[in-house]
Amino acid sequence: MSMSKKLDDLVKERNKEKLEEKRRNKRLNPKLAERDYDMLRILRTPPTDPTIKYNAKYFEKRFGVSEVTIYRMVKKLKDMDLLEEKQKGGSYVIKNEVEQLYTEKTEEDIALVASLRGLLQHFEKTPLFEKVTKLIYFLQPKIAKNDSLLSSGRVIVAPQMEYNIKTENWDLVNEALDKNCKIKFHYTKFYSNKKSQRTVCPYQLILDNGVVYLFAYSEYADNIILYDLNFMADIIVTKEKFTLPKNYDFNNYSGGGRLGAFKEDKIQNFEIRFTGYAKDWMKYHKWANDQQIKAEDQDSLTITFSSAQEFKVLREVLKWGTDAQPLAPKSLVKRWREEINGMYEMAMASKEK
Repeated sequence: MSMSKKLDDLVKERNKEKLEEKRRNKRLNPKLAERDYDMLRILRTPPTDPTIKYNAKYFEKRFGVSEVTIYRMVKKLKDMDLLEEKQKGGSYVIKNEVEQLYTEKTEEDIALVASLRGLLQHFEKTPLFEKVTKLIYFLQPKIAKNDSLLSSGRVIVAPQMEYNIKTENWDLVNEALDKNCKIKFHYTKFYSNKKSQRTVCPYQLILDNGVVYLFAYSEYADNIILYDLNFMADIIVTKEKFTLPKNYDFNNYSGGGRLGAFKEDKIQNFEIRFTGYAKDWMKYHKWANDQQIKAEDQDSLTITFSSAQEFKVLREVLKWGTDAQPLAPKSLVKRWREEINGMYEMAMASKEK
């Protein structure tokens, strides 16, 4: 027998041994497939209709496989001590002590969501925080509790402006969002302190810098408007349904601007020059989706972008003091100068006192 033939035989023998070992491990340490996880997930929740039985026929139809395949799945789950040996009321039963099980990919996703709980500190005073926290612990208590990095306080959100929300308003508006029902309410305008009655189609709740806004279509104004949730009173969820438009998302109305819950009807092109610390800071922050660097030298950085948020842009420019100068549009430059002159006059008046 040649050396080559001997080598070939050795390779075949080794491959055969590996295959047998693989089969043995599979038999002794079976792994759950996606369909197995789905079956366990279904068995965790009782059927809404008492006539439904979680048996082989049910899962055969549910998964679109043969009855033999279902029996193999059930045998594997029983061998892994995940299902009770006997059916209860004609249904397979998951063992009580079995924790929620997920695929590795799902566990990674849930671990990510659990980690986001730390970032949700920004919304700690809102009903949203409690709901998301409950959801995380419902999905996978083990992962959420063992979230050592975020839960340990080694990654935090800096102290933020606190939300002071009328939770009854949140609950009523949230109910209307779920049902796509119009709501009626009295609204107090902050600049006039006058109450007016409004009927709106609620689109979204928006959390922004310590304030919760309702983004809704106003029948009175025939326009889509932001309402401060805390200035709404006497909210009534009507039985009148409305159709949510495809482009309802607030992001479709900000003209590409990324400066919070504010919109104007006109999209404008902006040009801002930055110096000092603001010059380097703006390299890593975007005020709008299409923001670009127009010019840069040793002393300054000039950016351009489009947005429907001129008022918000003005506020951001003023934050930087002498390190930011608006160059366009003319309306922004005019408002900027008026604001600076007003502050100067105020400063001079207080100095004289």
